[in-house]
Amino acid sequence: MKKVFVFCLLVIGVNKVKAQDIPNARVQDTIYNIVDTLPSYPGGEEGWKKYLKKNLKYPHYAWREEVEADVTIDFIVRKDGTLANIHHVTVVGYGFEEEAIRLFKNCGKWNPAKKNGRAVDYHAQLPVVFKLKNH
Repeated sequence: MKKVFVFCLLVIGVNKVKAQDIPNARVQDTIYNIVDTLPSYPGGEEGWKKYLKKNLKYPHYAWREEVEADVTIDFIVRKDGTLANIHHVTVVGYGFEEEAIRLFKNCGKWNPAKKNGRAVDYHAQLPVVFKLKNH
């Protein structure tokens, strides 16, 4: 029994040494859902609305068929302000999801979330509202 115990300790010790020797081993960053300061688009909510107004292209077929939609986008705001893992949660069709994703991919850097005074990665969801002006 004593030999088995010593063997187990030896195996565990060897595995720890090997894990430390792996070049380019990277510890996964934590992605937060609760932070002290939420991430924001430069200019805040007004800046985001201005960006959408200037850059949103209503999908042609949806416009022709007079279809409106809200598309929820799920994404990560990295600690450097870049957006990652951008994908849609809702499915409406008519090209709404593709347009919402395009908007997020082209919007530039955000102000990152902060926890304990440090910039951190943050998991977020935000809707993009497609509303026809004449309604």
